Amino acid sequence: MPLSKLLTRAAGVSAALALIGAGASAATAHPPDEAAVKAVTETWGATFARGDLAEISKLYTEDAKLLPPNEAPVSGRTAILAYFEKNLRPVMPASIRFTSYEIYGGGGAATSVSRMEMYDAKGRVVERGKQTIVLLRQDGRWKIHRDMWSDDTPPGRAN
Repeated sequence: MPLSKLLTRAAGVSAALALIGAGASAATAHPPDEAAVKAVTETWGATFARGDLAEISKLYTEDAKLLPPNEAPVSGRTAILAYFEKNLRPVMPASIRFTSYEIYGGGGAATSVSRMEMYDAKGRVVERGKQTIVLLRQDGRWKIHRDMWSDDTPPGRAN
């Protein structure tokens, strides 16, 4: 058998084995409880609608970080609450809705990517964007460890 055919067959066998291994690996991974991970974001939204920013801050780990657009990171639950008081309190009452969830991860960590719409007190959309959060399981509960979001409004244009 010519060397080129032997190498082609070897490459094919290697690719097949890699795919089999990838399938077995995916099957044995421990995906997070998607409903529980999604519930953290849904709780965030419901608590925001009630105006309870202190309760929202409890959804974060002690050493969590907010990664707001065009700003420095905000580190720690106390600083996160202060950030929310400064930046969210003025827009209240308002509500927020999250949709189009993608949830990834396994074991004690998960990532949730979602779309969001924020509404003013009259129910008008005031912001559309996306959010990515990293969650850690602590004491049997999912908590937000990193929170990054961005507005869909192009730079230089108002909402």
